Parts: sequence; structure tokens; C-alpha cells
Amino acid sequence: GISALLLVVAFFVVPSESFSQDSTLEESFTAQIQPLLEKYCMQCHNAEVMKSGIRVDQLDGTLQDRHLFLWKDIRKQIDGAAMPPDDQPQPSEAERQLLSSWIENAMNVSRSRDTQKNGSVRRLTVSQYRNTMRQLLGLEENLSDVLPPDGISKEGFANNGHVLGLSPLQMEYYFDIAEKSLDLCIVDETSRHVIQSFRMDLGEGINPDPCKDNLILGANNLLLNNRDFIVTELTAEKPFEFTPFRMQTKFDFIEGYVGNDTIREWRKFDSIYHAVFACMRGSEGYPLGEAYQAVAGGLVLRPAIPSPEIFGESTTYGPMANFKVSLRELPDHGNFRVTVRASRYDDGLLLDSGTPVADPQESASCKILHPDELGAAQTMLERSGIYQVDASYVMDEPAHWLRLKLNERDFSLQIRNVASATPTAEGMPPEQHAAVIIVRLEAGPLAMTASRSEKTRISRVSLSLLDDNCEQARQFLSFEKRQPLLGVHLGLRRDCGSTLNPVSPPQSVTSKDAQDFTFTGAINDFPYPSVEKDNVNYLAGIREIGVRSEFTDGRPMPRLKIQSVEFEGPIYDTWPPATHRNIFVDSPTRDDKPAYARDIIQSFITRAWRRPATEAESATVIGVWERSFAETGDFQQSVKDALLVVLTAPQFLFLIENSASPAAEDLDSWELASKLSYFLWNMPPDQDLLNSAARNTLHASLDEHAIRMMKDPRFNNFVDQFASHWLSLDKFDVLEVDRSKYPQLTRDTKAQLRHEPEEFVRYLFEHNLPVASLVQSDFIVANDTVAKYYGLADRTEAGLQFVAIRHESPNLGGVLTQAGILAGLSDGRESNPVKRGAWLARRIIAEPPEDPPPNVPQLKDDGTQRTLREKLERHRNQEGCVKCHSGIDPWGIAFEQYDASGRLKSEPTDAHSKLPDGTEIHDLKGLKSYLAHDRIDQVAFSFLKHLSCYATGRSLTYNELEWLKEEGKQLKNDGYRMQDMIRFVVQSDLFLKK
Repeated sequence: GISALLLVVAFFVVPSESFSQDSTLEESFTAQIQPLLEKYCMQCHNAEVMKSGIRVDQLDGTLQDRHLFLWKDIRKQIDGAAMPPDDQPQPSEAERQLLSSWIENAMNVSRSRDTQKNGSVRRLTVSQYRNTMRQLLGLEENLSDVLPPDGISKEGFANNGHVLGLSPLQMEYYFDIAEKSLDLCIVDETSRHVIQSFRMDLGEGINPDPCKDNLILGANNLLLNNRDFIVTELTAEKPFEFTPFRMQTKFDFIEGYVGNDTIREWRKFDSIYHAVFACMRGSEGYPLGEAYQAVAGGLVLRPAIPSPEIFGESTTYGPMANFKVSLRELPDHGNFRVTVRASRYDDGLLLDSGTPVADPQESASCKILHPDELGAAQTMLERSGIYQVDASYVMDEPAHWLRLKLNERDFSLQIRNVASATPTAEGMPPEQHAAVIIVRLEAGPLAMTASRSEKTRISRVSLSLLDDNCEQARQFLSFEKRQPLLGVHLGLRRDCGSTLNPVSPPQSVTSKDAQDFTFTGAINDFPYPSVEKDNVNYLAGIREIGVRSEFTDGRPMPRLKIQSVEFEGPIYDTWPPATHRNIFVDSPTRDDKPAYARDIIQSFITRAWRRPATEAESATVIGVWERSFAETGDFQQSVKDALLVVLTAPQFLFLIENSASPAAEDLDSWELASKLSYFLWNMPPDQDLLNSAARNTLHASLDEHAIRMMKDPRFNNFVDQFASHWLSLDKFDVLEVDRSKYPQLTRDTKAQLRHEPEEFVRYLFEHNLPVASLVQSDFIVANDTVAKYYGLADRTEAGLQFVAIRHESPNLGGVLTQAGILAGLSDGRESNPVKRGAWLARRIIAEPPEDPPPNVPQLKDDGTQRTLREKLERHRNQEGCVKCHSGIDPWGIAFEQYDASGRLKSEPTDAHSKLPDGTEIHDLKGLKSYLAHDRIDQVAFSFLKHLSCYATGRSLTYNELEWLKEEGKQLKNDGYRMQDMIRFVVQSDLFLKK
């Protein structure tokens, strides 16, 4: 049971500590050093009085590893005459020299000691556990989201063994997750599975027999016209027998809505169109053109502009151009597939109302069309090219939605009545003119129709061929190259909007010909409604499949044309499914149940425990199967019982490095395979690593494997985890921004800025760039959204894909100026130099300040207006604060050019600072240059330190840090390159010893 397992875990995780003692060192401490500490130090640094959080009364001559950092700091204070304070008795020069020499000698002795390791045991982090279960079982469902979040070490990492506890409640979660996972994987091979499949086809007038009911789906109902979509239930083609799922089409409801009014009366409904809806509910007021439009053969969508989400100013109904398939029934488990047939619409660039009409005299070719009473006209174009389309009209209404068709292409925009227009002598409205659209037209016949109304008449339409070098043509050429991004989302409908999560990354739609785009996911990983069994509310329990043209930076782009949306789930390409066959492996012993069970269990254990099981371990698990099978006679259930033990054993849940003695030992091949894989992939070793471990050749081929693994897509797992924790991006995750002060930092922009540091670090690793690029680079790695945030929208056409961009700005480049980091180190309203300075000291140069001493009183507000520098100085002058803040504030002041949203302040700001070593800088540009040149060794050491802590899953000892600082310099001649530093760590004793 759990208690027994916890006892096993406790056996592994309790460390054994023993330290060699040098009698001479202890004697000299007792005779010479302890009296000095008692005389000059202990009155301020003892158990009762811990100024700056420091105690020296615990120090002795053994120089325990945990005290070495303090000894080093004491020597620094003594050598610099910083301690004791000026108002306290001072040691003589001879006493200072004695104390400093003794510490230096003692530290040298400590470095010569044999480092004790004692092996290690650390639990898989939540993300490692999730990845391990997914690889082992082939399940996409994320059942691990019930686990509590992991703790964070002082270096910022969640994989540090000292913060990875295991509570009884957590153990219960592991049992529950394992049991549910096995239930999802293992099926009844003789059963007929149920598969749901349907398709919604879209297009103007596509449905020859539309539903005759006036469909309403709640308040602010916005559904496509019943004629413009058709729903078909499908039967998937499979190489096995199954039961097609058919949606319920007959309903009895007593509660519904008309507008905002609740209607309570029993009504019967009988149509699939009361089960599946084509919904466009979202924010209104698209700035230019219609947000969506049903056209021949599809539905065209403009980018889904997100709601600004400012209370009292915007709705909660979601983005503009917000198309959703809303339906009552979807599978309750398994993977699903959404296939969208889509294309890039052959679109035109809509023109702003202030754009001047084209001058026919300046055009190489101009056609003027006079629409008939039906708004139609025809002409013949002699030349292909880019044309500006202008409209002349007479209108007696404020505005008119002009729908313009050019052959098969369909455009719409609003033309307005110019208030200053002078009526004619007859009192009729004057003729007005508007630049409408720029579009590419081919030579040949052209049929045009222009919509009109009772109060608006289109008198003529002009087509003017543009010179390719003119400004309007250049704008169109840029517009024409842009590719809409197709995104699919899944979730549920709410009365006040929708809760939708993206299924997978958006896909670029490059072709004007329709193509299929596939998105897959696990149904239980997405929001789903909770509804009573016999629901009588028409609006309750609605699921939604959102299909969008994803918004990037607001620049015009061709519309996305959606021809159809098809759903299938649960997805099974074979029966029994792969998850089942991965467990019930092919074996010649299949008809011999005990022998077959043994084959299943041994195969599963080797994959689950990342090594072959010992005979005793195998016998224990096989014994579980034997007892269960003897009791129930159910072969599959008894296998489940045995595998449940495997999935909840320490050998699965922990990374174990067994040690025979306190002395450092080499990792065995299986331990090394797991350690390397969880370092570089955050998941279990692949077959290549396991094969190398089995042949006992992994140590010899370690560098080769490391290089291979850094080229593998799974290396992205490392980058995301390492960069996120090292750079403290979790602070940005929880930041509440003052949206009235920083309206540009929308939720969608924030999501993209959150990825920027990870993508930047990924680029540095991919190209093996020098570590100096971390603090100073002539490029940023951004997509269109991020580039726009930095004012570089004209530098990229990458959509949501991150690419390297030359910035040519002194205020960008490296991680120090990335908005996600800087904003996370603020309170969402004002910048915070203390947070930013402490972050740089800890993460970038590895000179972390001590934790603040306890019970430091808040500064009292005396009503005096002070500058930032005065406030910081006043805070530093408090007792117990100066030591830490002298190593924080000088770094933080340099960041004061940047506001709480992470962007350069509009007003000039004094960022001049005198750094701890006396160097003066004038701004963050100067700080970046200083770090990239004067302090590059320390920046490289800091990166190596954090990399080593992450790789080993523990904090480093003082001696290990000293070794790393010296030995790491061998990478300097090549510029401390990123991949080289990983290879250095992997081949060091820090990594290879246990």
C-alpha cells in the first residue's frame, strides 16, 4: 500500500552526511579564530541577533560544506574592511590578516577533500511525469493536471531534489492517474467501438433544404443564415467494424431564450440544426470591411481581432470574426481530429476612407463601368495588373455596405455619406467618390456587380491600373504575400461568451486552392460543460469548435476561406488501438496465460523503469498478477493490477542513482541514459540511448549522443523548461497589468511575449552562439505580434512564427530588454528596480543577494516627495539593508528606462548608475556592453552554474562552484558557445558522478 511505498521512498531520500575533519584546522580555529569571532562578530550575528540574517556562532573548524559560502563572505568583508561597522570595535591589521589567512588556508583544505556524493533520488517533476506517461502509454490525455505544482529551488528550478517532496495525498493522485491511464489504454478487443464523425460545409446558399425554424442561440444571437451551411453525419472508413455515432435530433425543452427574455414552455424540436449551429457571436465593430462573409463555396474570415478586455469598455463575447461550430454532443474520451478545408482567399486590399481616388489621367489603363438597375456591368480588361477600384455614388443615408463582386470574387466595405457634401441645385444629394479597394485583375472579360439600396445608388465604378512602383501598389504587394493563419479551438459556450483553448499551433494557409488542415488533441484536455442528465434548457451543455483566422499585428492580410469543418473522434486507426497493443505485445506465448503475462510485464517494466528489472523486482510484480488472476480469472484485469504496481513504484516515479558508499562513483549506463534524457529532453531515454546503455557503450559515446539529442525536436522540452525557470518567467504568468495604463499589453500580446525569451534561447542553442548574445545582440527573435510591440512591425512577415530580426536599436537585444521579463519584474503599474536588480544579480551574474533579514520595518511615509534614487537610498540606510541593496540597486537603476510593460519609457529617464565594482554606466546599453565584455567570464559562469544545477537536479556545493568557475574558462577562447557549454557539463564529474 501507500504506507509501504512511502517507507521505501524515505529509505532512498534521507541523505547520509559525514565530513572528514582536520584536527590541526580545528585546533587553530579554537585557539585563534573563535576568539576573534566572539570579540568582533558574535554580538551582532548570533541566534538572538541575526543582522542581515547571518549567524557566526555556528561556525567551527570543520568547515562544513554548508558553511563555506559564509566563510567566503566573511573573508570578503574582512579584506574590504566593511565589517565590523565603523561604530564598533575594530580588529587590528594583524588580526585581520590572521583571520583572512586562516580562512584562505581552510578553504584550500576544504577544496582538497574528496567530495562525498551518497547517490541521489529525486522525484520526477510534474512535466517529466506527464511526458513519461505520454511516451510510455501513447496517451495524449493530460491526466496529471490534478498534481500539485512542484516547488522551486533557490536557483529557480523545479527539478531540484530538495524541493521535490512526496505527500500521501500526492501518492494517491499517482495511483488514481495510473489507474485511469490503464483503463483508457486497455480495451475489450471483442467490443465494437463507437466513432462520431460529421462535417459542416459552408457557402452562400449551399443548403438546398435549410431548416425552416428561426434558430436562436441565446442573447446577442449571431448565427449564419440557415441557407449558408449544411451538416452531414458521416461514417468513417476503418479496417475494422465499429458503430457510427448518430447525434440526437429530437428534443423536448422547457427553458429557452428570445433575446434576453427567458421563455418557459415545453417545446419539441426535430432537426439536426437544433443540435449543430454555425455561430458567429463575438465582439462587433470590425474596423474595416465585414468580419465574415458567406461567399460561393465557403465562409471568408478576417483576422480575429481579440477583445481589449477592459472592464466597462468591451464585451466578453470573444474576438471579432469569431466562427464556431456549436453543438450538443462530442465524445467523452479519446483523441479527436478536426479537419478544416481552407484556402487563402484571392483578396483585395480595402482602402481607408481618407485614401484619394485614382486620377484616370495618370493610369496606363482605366475602365469606367456604369452599373445598370441591378448594379451589374461588364467590361474587357486589356492588361493584367494591380488595379485601384473607386466608386462614385449618390446616397441619402449615413452609410451603406457596398458589396462588390468582380467575377467570382466578393468584397464588402462601408461607404459613408460625407456630411460636408453640398446638395445639387435641384436639392438632390451630390455625387460622392470613394477609393474602395486595390486588387489584382487578369486581362480578359470582367463581370461586376455593386450592391445598392433604396437610398444609395452606385453611379459608376472606375478601375485604374497602378504602376507597380507606386505606394498603393507596394502596399498591395506586401498585403498579397501575407498568409492567413488557421487556428482551431475547442471548448464550451457560456451565456456571456465562450471558453476555448487552442487545439494545436496555427497553420499557415498559403494556397488559393482548398487544402485540408488537420488538428488533433485529446478531448478531455479541453473545457467541457457540466450539465444534468435530463437537461431541459435549450442553451445548456453546448460544446464549441472554434475556427479562426488568427490575429497577429493588425496589418491587413488576405481573408481565410473556410470550405468545410470535419470532426472525428475518438480516433482509432486500428482495433485494438495502439495503446492496447503497446501493452499486450506480440508474443509466441500468447496462448499460455502465465507465460504471456510474464512477457507483458517484463517488456513493460523495462520501458517504464528505463532499465531491465532485477529478478527480484520482476518476481514481485509477476506475483501481483498471479494473485489477482487466481482470485478473478480475468486476464486483462490482473495485468492492469500488475502494471499499476509498476507505475506507482519508486523505480518509475523517481530518478534513482544508487550508491554503494559515500564516495563519488560513476553512474552506471542505465542511470546515465535517464539522467541525460531527462536533462536534454525532459522525458525518458529513447531506444538509441537504451541500446547504448545495454551495450555498455554510452559513456564512450556520450558526446555523440549529446550532439544528436540537441538536434532532436525533443530538445525543445529542455529549452522551454530551462529558460522559463532560469529567467523567472513565472512572474510574467501571474502579472496583472493595468490595462488602462498599458492597453497594448493585451492577453494575446502577453501570450506571445511570454514565448519570446524561450524562443530567443532556443535560437542561441540552435546556432551555437556565444553566451555574450544573452546580454547583447544585434537581433531579436520575434513574430509579427512581438515585433509590433517593439515598433518593428515592418521588419517581418512571419505571422506567429518566431524568426531572427535585426533591430538596429540600442534599446533592444538580449534577454535584459525583453518585455516579458521586465514586465514580470514589475507590479503591472510601475517599474521596480529592486526586483530587476535582484533578478540580474541572481540569474545573469550569479552574485545573488542574501535573503532579506527578518522583521525589517516598513519605511514610514513622511509626506516628502522623493526621487527614485532618494527612495532607494533611504531604504538602504535602514539597519540590515545596506549589505544586500548595495549588490542590487546599482544593477536595477539601469533598467529604469523601461516601464512596467517592458517598453522604453516615452520620457527621458536618468538611468546612470555606479556599479558595485565602481564602473559607471549611463543606461542599459552601457550595462549590456559592460556585461558582454568586462564581466563575460561571470556571465558565462552564471549560465554554467544554472545549467549544471538543472542538469544534476540539485544545488552545487561551494567546491563544485569554484571548480566550475575555473574549469569553465577553457570554453572562453571559442566564446563560451551555448551547445559547447552543454557538452562541457555533460562530460564533467558534476554530471557523471553519483
